[in-house]
Amino acid sequence: MPDYFVASEEAENKRLEQASAAVRAYMDGNLFLAPIDTTRSNLKVLDSATNNGFWLSQFQETLKDPNSATLIGTDLQDRFPKPPWPGIHLQIQDINEPWPESWKSTFDYVHQTLVLFQAGPKQREAIHSLGELVKPGGWIELMEPQYDTTSENNEPAFKQFLDMMSELWAMRGTKSDFAAGLEDMVKDAGFVDVKSVLLPIGIGPKHKNPELADVSVESTVGGGKNITIAGKLIPGGLKSISAEDFETWPARFEEELRTKGAYMPLRVVYGRKPDA
Repeated sequence: MPDYFVASEEAENKRLEQASAAVRAYMDGNLFLAPIDTTRSNLKVLDSATNNGFWLSQFQETLKDPNSATLIGTDLQDRFPKPPWPGIHLQIQDINEPWPESWKSTFDYVHQTLVLFQAGPKQREAIHSLGELVKPGGWIELMEPQYDTTSENNEPAFKQFLDMMSELWAMRGTKSDFAAGLEDMVKDAGFVDVKSVLLPIGIGPKHKNPELADVSVESTVGGGKNITIAGKLIPGGLKSISAEDFETWPARFEEELRTKGAYMPLRVVYGRKPDA
């Protein structure tokens, strides 16, 4: 299956920034859940699957001493701003490839969102490799979709969204319920004080903040466009949806989200590496 296809760099950057705002509403406005002391100087932070570094730029604003921090973002593709965000270093990195040896046990905080499906059946190995970058006493935090936790999404276009996504993930060897095992994988990577939180993200009229209803729809519709782009590149098309339904699906999906809404739960797991 394609690695990561998007409508355009600008559209994808906007979509992910919108999604960040929609999700933060369910985190009391916070960017992260791990107990990171942002008053400390000389923090070293990694944001894996950083896209254009937007999350890091927001994190930077929470720091008491941002000039002393080392902020690094990595992504599979270069959609990095030019010039880059001041004080933030961005570079290419595949989560399935070895991380720089010099990075091991050097980060106070490692953050990664919505990318573990790319690891397929090697998710445990990917988390272990990511965990090796955390220094003793540091924290790791992962966020992934766990859509199977709700039975409230009964609308036809949303069900087709889940079916298509599950089919695309299966091509990588990724199970649709992989996020249910996230907590155990973080523990197996050697982390302690592990916490697991399910965020019941609402879309459209089901979002907790009416002011973010439209933003949540736009970001989700943008993600749907990425699915159709990937689906069109598969010989013979996707098997989970008819060719006729596939053509009309984007409009039906958007209409459903705007009028009826949906829930897209996200699993957040964070843990601390034991002190040496």
